[in-house]
Amino acid sequence: MINNSEGPKVHAFQITIARNFIERARGLLFSDPQPRGHLLYFPNCRAVHTFGMRYPLTVIFFDEGDRVLRVVKKVNPNRIVTCLQARAVCETTWRPETSDESLDITQLELALARSLAQN
Repeated sequence: MINNSEGPKVHAFQITIARNFIERARGLLFSDPQPRGHLLYFPNCRAVHTFGMRYPLTVIFFDEGDRVLRVVKKVNPNRIVTCLQARAVCETTWRPETSDESLDITQLELALARSLAQN
């Protein structure tokens, strides 16, 4: 778990890296909705699908430097989302209670860099 704090706010991210074919193919399929701050990271990826999912996702695309390119909220089941400029993707459970809040992109990028450095 990567914890980052900035002032009174605490940002916590747990990033799991999908490294092999099985982990990449399964993604979050067959899982329960993820707790807040839990993300699944797909290196060398430009698209994800939500076929068979039971809940909507938030999909975050990253460039070659792991900087956020695009955030797509509320990707419903049975969809495909693509970003041709992306070099990696994170997916997490979309949450209606936070749909109006902006994602703290800087903290996410820092957490991802630390998580990748640890692995």
